[in-house]
Amino acid sequence: MEVADIIRKHLCDDVYSLSTKDGWYGNYDKKWLLQQIQSRQKAQSKLPSWYGNFDLLFPPPLSVEQSSSELAAAYKSSLVSGATLVDATGGMGVDSSFFARRFQKVIYMEMQPELVALARHNFGVWGLNNVEVRHTSDGSVDRLPAADCVFLDPSRRDAGRKVFLLEDCSPDIIRWMPRLKELYGTILVKLSPMYDLTAAVRAFPEIDAIYVVAVHGEVKELLLMISSKKMPRTVSCVNLERGGAVQREVFSYEERNGVVDCADEVETFLYEPHATLMKAGLMNAAAARYGLKKLHPHSHLFTGSQLVPDFFGRIFQVKSVFGMGKSELKTNVSDLKKANITVRNFPIKEADLRKKLKLDSGGEVTLFATTLFGERHVLIRTEKARVSDDNPLND
Repeated sequence: MEVADIIRKHLCDDVYSLSTKDGWYGNYDKKWLLQQIQSRQKAQSKLPSWYGNFDLLFPPPLSVEQSSSELAAAYKSSLVSGATLVDATGGMGVDSSFFARRFQKVIYMEMQPELVALARHNFGVWGLNNVEVRHTSDGSVDRLPAADCVFLDPSRRDAGRKVFLLEDCSPDIIRWMPRLKELYGTILVKLSPMYDLTAAVRAFPEIDAIYVVAVHGEVKELLLMISSKKMPRTVSCVNLERGGAVQREVFSYEERNGVVDCADEVETFLYEPHATLMKAGLMNAAAARYGLKKLHPHSHLFTGSQLVPDFFGRIFQVKSVFGMGKSELKTNVSDLKKANITVRNFPIKEADLRKKLKLDSGGEVTLFATTLFGERHVLIRTEKARVSDDNPLND
């Protein structure tokens, strides 16, 4: 039986159960076969076209977990252009495979020989003949060739543990930066979504653009772009959905210092900023752009009397606002058997509140447990607003 047939046959099976079987396809390396099955399973939603192509070979599961998703890689490749790009931290090769569709030439560089061999095979499967594969022995900046653009995704693991400080990552791009600016007109760096934007700008004051990228509402990547062209620094908050839908809001970096007034009361609509706005610290800037007020300096929820259908985030219509007293709860919650609950700046945890209210999860109603200006703790009963353009962020 061919390898592809074995993988296809067992793709939905439990890998641990498979590992306990004796005499399992004795002509093949069992550990390697199990790796192919497990890694492909992890790629199903993240890399759907890779998952369905049985001519491709997969690295260990950790490399799949660390790779970009197809949606993120495609978006990333749309940000840069030129004749030649160097992917200095090639890894599994997902990003290189998308860059290769936009550049005349891509130079893929990687220190791990097993990843180099897999990438070379997979680029051939994709028919990407414009990718040059290089195995680097020492990861030195002096090994990098000159080109129009360089992409770096520093490894955020050291001896198996996760690290988040730039100086703890490999390669150390802080140390590399002077040489990178000599070699490349554009430098694109991918960082952990946990990394702080202020710290990034402090480390690289020459940053021109910051991209906070989410896939299906969850922040996945923080991208920094440094260009030889001097431009005002911007922050783009981006959400990617299946089918190629891209929602994006662009702000100047200075707008992170924006101030918004607090509301005296909860108005007709409640606005919950998108996760990328929260990560970028641009909640107030977005609210100011749409003429909204915040409920409390630390609640990160906003309100307004008018529907703003293109708000970057979720929009709810307010049905009632009430406290935690027995009579108020009876009036506003007793008809519910289930509800979604969101807790923001509130003294009771979501699980404890759900237990107190005796509500299952789900349904059309969302209860926001939060604090209003004046330190009043309230529950806000809402339903999703009807948005005429069917904004996917409000799903």
